Amino acid sequence: MKRSPTQAEWVRRFGKPALILPITGYWLNKIWVGEKKEEYREDKPYYQRLLKKYKDFPTFTVGYRAGYRLDSPMAVCLCTLRKGEGLEEWGAEKGKRYFIFCILKVYDFE
Repeated sequence: MKRSPTQAEWVRRFGKPALILPITGYWLNKIWVGEKKEEYREDKPYYQRLLKKYKDFPTFTVGYRAGYRLDSPMAVCLCTLRKGEGLEEWGAEKGKRYFIFCILKVYDFE
């Protein structure tokens, strides 16, 4: 199984992704191995302000980091953004609206 790089390793080698979001280790591993194709953030004022600048971009890079430290594991993905209801098996709650990051590609560190 390939190793998930840390944020510090990724930034040193490739530069900073457009957006870095925290995520639990469980979901990070699902993204890293390709089992999870969407990530969700609640449609609330904080994310409305944060994501406003990405609405006109067809794709952008997102770093999903398991923790808040620079040495926490991170997966960098090419994503698109839309609003809607997510899938329960990927962590969404039924009937709730989300910002949905559709993961098109998980970049390999090697």
